[in-house]
Amino acid sequence: MNATWTFVGVKFGSLTPILCAMRASRFAPFCALLVTAAATVVAVATSHAGDWRQPLLIALVGALALLADRYGIQTASGSTVVATHPVFVLGMVMLGPLPMLVVGELVVLANPAATKGRIAGNMAIYGTFLTGGSLLARLVTDHIDADNSPGWFALGVIGLFLATWAVNVVLVAGYMRWLEGRRIERELAATWRPLLSAHIALACVTAVLAYLEATVGAAVLALSGVILIAYSRLQRDLLQAERHAENARQLAADAQGQRDGLVRIILDFLDARDHMTARHSAAVARYTRRIAEAAGCPDSEQRLVHTAALYHDVGKVMFADRMFQAGKLTDEEWEIVKRHPERGAELVGHLPDHEDVAAIILAHHERIDGRGYPRGLAGEDIPRLSRMISIADTYDVMTGRDSYRQPVSSAEAIEELRRVSGSQLDGDLVEIFVEHVLAVEDLAFRHGDDADFEAELLVERGSRGAWNPVAQPMQLPPPALEAA
Repeated sequence: MNATWTFVGVKFGSLTPILCAMRASRFAPFCALLVTAAATVVAVATSHAGDWRQPLLIALVGALALLADRYGIQTASGSTVVATHPVFVLGMVMLGPLPMLVVGELVVLANPAATKGRIAGNMAIYGTFLTGGSLLARLVTDHIDADNSPGWFALGVIGLFLATWAVNVVLVAGYMRWLEGRRIERELAATWRPLLSAHIALACVTAVLAYLEATVGAAVLALSGVILIAYSRLQRDLLQAERHAENARQLAADAQGQRDGLVRIILDFLDARDHMTARHSAAVARYTRRIAEAAGCPDSEQRLVHTAALYHDVGKVMFADRMFQAGKLTDEEWEIVKRHPERGAELVGHLPDHEDVAAIILAHHERIDGRGYPRGLAGEDIPRLSRMISIADTYDVMTGRDSYRQPVSSAEAIEELRRVSGSQLDGDLVEIFVEHVLAVEDLAFRHGDDADFEAELLVERGSRGAWNPVAQPMQLPPPALEAA
């Protein structure tokens, strides 16, 4: 097992990253020993003779604590989740400060951390919170009778549970920062909500068991320990399963990023052979998204068509160099051109959950009159988003200053779009593009000269979650604390 750093309910291993390095202190272990000594003095001074009258009970609490401490799950960050805190709280309620101090220090020494500084810190933290918690528990039991006021007694135990857990977190965070320069504020900020809810549930279960022990007898402790450890194991397993799910989503996101990188390499390769590809793809993506917005498409479809337009020309990777130059194509070359939507759809279809994107790319050269390619679809059989890309693609090829042909003005391009609407292009979508997109934009937008592929790619990556069911990459902080 990795060298561990112990929380109540959590052990930190040597793999835990340093989130924010600070200056470490050589005096921290010495001060920790002084705190341990002070806690021992307080525990001895406040201990009653009656605290030792039930040696079997003390031994049972100690055995359960040792069992819970050993019964943990190693996480990816090197921490080990254990189930000691509910057992400790039950011991605080039933035993005095000195017996609980002894039990806590035995737990620390039975499974020591890697360094003397960490061992000293564990001893000081256990000594402080167990002694203080036992004294607080004494106030609860002295002033609240479990038989006459079960509700108040339960609330007192819940408060004891949460207070001692919070004190422990503060002490460990402070000592880690002092001893090793480690800060866990970001981890706590990322996990405090599920962490608090889990511990409130554990606190309620512990309160019920403490009430049963006070009213039925100490024999219930054996059953209590089994129930608490089983409950904690279930809670930890659920959290561990969630962690595995997060890791799986992260791996899927990493794989997606790598595949996106391959598409980007293809487009860079195309752009090196054909200087207009990257800018043209960015311009078509920008135009198409604006058409979808003006046509009243939901945000998910706007983002989907933006992605498809960005990748719509990746199939041109099959073109020979000559085919990127202006000039008449041979019959054989024209057949290759007509296959590039299929090739592009095939390449993009290999990306996880990009089937819808691939289907749009496949149909972006179909015509309303059925004379398009590759499948000769007509009218409403052509996906609506593909029809939008056809309009944007046609317009940018005519107006782009780096186009295959001599660029024309926006007005001339609009006239041509309207001329072929109803035969080549969707007439309604052409009018939406002309009246609600181009009419409200400046000259630079209408010619797409400032279209930036990298900027559009960033937009696509940021919006993919709106249409792609694969979860977005998560920033996964190593778990600072988990349910005990």
